[in-house]
Amino acid sequence: MGSSTEEVHVGARELVFRSGEAPKVALILAGVVRTFTETLPGRQLTLQYARSGDLIGLAPFLSGTQMWGAEAITDSTLAIVTTQHLHSVAARDPQLGWRIAEDVATWAAAAVQAAAESSYQPMTVRVAHHLLEVAMRTPDGHAVAHISQQRLADAVGTAREVVTRELRTLRAQGVIDTRPKLVIVVDEERLVRIAEG
Repeated sequence: MGSSTEEVHVGARELVFRSGEAPKVALILAGVVRTFTETLPGRQLTLQYARSGDLIGLAPFLSGTQMWGAEAITDSTLAIVTTQHLHSVAARDPQLGWRIAEDVATWAAAAVQAAAESSYQPMTVRVAHHLLEVAMRTPDGHAVAHISQQRLADAVGTAREVVTRELRTLRAQGVIDTRPKLVIVVDEERLVRIAEG
């Protein structure tokens, strides 16, 4: 990526960016990272799940907001992009401004959609949706979400006890199986139907 970026490795469940810090921009090189904002009661609202090739932090960086954070769902590698690098690329690439505008518009639309969905969707739908978003495909073809119940509760924006109850119901229905900090999708087709409401 060059001397204008810094490559960092972040372990699963570690914060990439912390709410209250100056916003940064990063390119996801490997892994899954959840970006979120914090609400006044101290709950989190997930904005997006970013994967390899996705850029995170651009909208908060440009707006100067510090009420957002990013957490690695799996072990992840990121390239932190500096302000100088953005200015340097912009000087050489006249199309960069348009691509930045598209990225910010996509991020804003996803954030609005996440807020809207969290306000009206049943908890089962929200939990199923987040499980599918964080699940990674294993070599044997199964979808597995490497996430604890507390992290899932944070992602969904609810209490751990609520998520525990929802997971217990999904497990009883044969949709998932659970292990410590792990959710195995047993019936992916059914979980997709649940997530679609």
